[in-house]
Amino acid sequence: MASFENLAKNSDSLMDLLGAQCGDLEKLLALAREETAAAQEGKFLKIWDIVSERTAIGKRLETFQHQIGELRGHLESIGESVSKYDITERVIELSNMTLMQDQHTRQLLTTSREDTLKQLKALGRSTQNANAYLHEKTTGLAYDSNF
Repeated sequence: MASFENLAKNSDSLMDLLGAQCGDLEKLLALAREETAAAQEGKFLKIWDIVSERTAIGKRLETFQHQIGELRGHLESIGESVSKYDITERVIELSNMTLMQDQHTRQLLTTSREDTLKQLKALGRSTQNANAYLHEKTTGLAYDSNF
């Protein structure tokens, strides 16, 4: 009876970990969407905050993956079929959606960077022209009383 309780406990733990993993993958996708919106609006400080949140979730996902691997190994070693706990398709779906969202954000940020570089170059040329004008040493027309 003790082995059945142990099996049930490990199975429940695996299900909890898989549920938490999917939950975090869904949060990661939601944050990727927020990041894209922030990039479209030019809110770069918000992007920084989102990246920090995504990093924390990424670390948790690594831990989940390690724990899930250990639990699956343990369950398989005692003869339990773990195929019923397979959520690989959902994990792949969420991961691919997040990657596509990140690619869109990357394109937006690249375009923004290129636009900013163009503006900085134009500003540099304007500054040079203004400085050249201000430092012009030519004299104006002299007043001629015979005119």
